[in-house]
Amino acid sequence: MERLKQDVLERLHSLDAQVRWVCDAMIPADPEGLMPSARDAGVPEIFLPRALALRDDWAAAFIAALASLPPEAPREPLAAIRALDPQSYYIVGQLVAGAYFMNAQVRQALRYPGQQSLHDEPDYDEIMAAAERVQARGSAYVEPGPG
Repeated sequence: MERLKQDVLERLHSLDAQVRWVCDAMIPADPEGLMPSARDAGVPEIFLPRALALRDDWAAAFIAALASLPPEAPREPLAAIRALDPQSYYIVGQLVAGAYFMNAQVRQALRYPGQQSLHDEPDYDEIMAAAERVQARGSAYVEPGPG
């Protein structure tokens, strides 16, 4: 959390009302109780600050988007969120959803392991064998015909 500048964290806390209703609107609780809401998953308090620390390049735009929303949830909260400019809408959606998936219980309930780094080790001998066949064959360019 050290990466998240103190002023950004303070500004985020000053927009707590907007953060809460935006989270509630974007990821409500599952009616069957199988999945928690964003708020129940700890998005506003725990995971959103972590997501902003990881994507600090989006922090200013996220804060500005939230500041443009009213403190009290409007009658149609999703319409208010959709009314943001496209870039702000994208950033708000990505950060709230990304923060939600940072919760281990959410990932476990979805059987989603999270993003994992993959280390692909290409077979350079196979690649070179294919390239050598093409080089040995020579050019196969065909002039296009009329029409």
